[in-house]
Amino acid sequence: MAFRPRANRILSVLQKGEIPLGMQVYTGDPSLIEILAYTGFDFYMLDMEHSRVNVETMEHCIRAADAAGITTIIRVAENNSSCIRQSIEAGAQGVIVPHVKNREDAKMAVEAVRYPPEGKCGICPIIRSANFSSAEWDEYLEHSSHQTMVIPILEDKEAFNNLDEIFAELKPGVDAVWFGRGDLAQDLIEPGKKIDWDHPFIMEAFDKTLAVSNRTNIPTMAIPWPVLTPEAAKEALKRGAKIMLYSIDQALFYNLCLDIVKAMKG
Repeated sequence: MAFRPRANRILSVLQKGEIPLGMQVYTGDPSLIEILAYTGFDFYMLDMEHSRVNVETMEHCIRAADAAGITTIIRVAENNSSCIRQSIEAGAQGVIVPHVKNREDAKMAVEAVRYPPEGKCGICPIIRSANFSSAEWDEYLEHSSHQTMVIPILEDKEAFNNLDEIFAELKPGVDAVWFGRGDLAQDLIEPGKKIDWDHPFIMEAFDKTLAVSNRTNIPTMAIPWPVLTPEAAKEALKRGAKIMLYSIDQALFYNLCLDIVKAMKG
């Protein structure tokens, strides 16, 4: 039976000159992923770094996403080839890798995602992403090379001294970076002081990232800041981000519950 490729909607939307819209999913609930698809989101990020989602749940989520027609990106727990390979083999169309600080980190992530000769991802033809068959393995390899994204998170101060080296390891027209302002703010805390979510270095680093992004044709993904609103999201896009990862399912539900309690209890 022929290999049945699944197009990466992030890449197809970018190719149209439009902005891919995604949502962060921490609950690991397949029905929420279906709802995202049916309401018009292009992709979702399944978090496996800060949530309790396991590998079996991840595969169920990807299966639901494929059926509903939305692209899956997995944020793995660490820059680890086993974590990354499990995501790719289950059918994820991209992997978000935390704490990429330099060329070596970026190269490690790329090699874990790409198959030889581009990388070092171990192979097994009988995997879900290849339709459990070796019959069209070459077609699957070609598809994976051009449709599976590597997305490092730039979230450490060190990373912004090594942007050119990090971007040089990525594939223009396929890969992207994510500007991780939360961990960056944490990394900037001085002894004895509280966290400054709007530290001046954060916007400097964001603009520096966007400059390299524009020069290399490797888009930057961003979130709304400082508030979770469409207006804040549009401001990040106006500044130069090309992919919008809007919010977290749990955060939206939390805010909705707050609004209900305020309205009902005053």
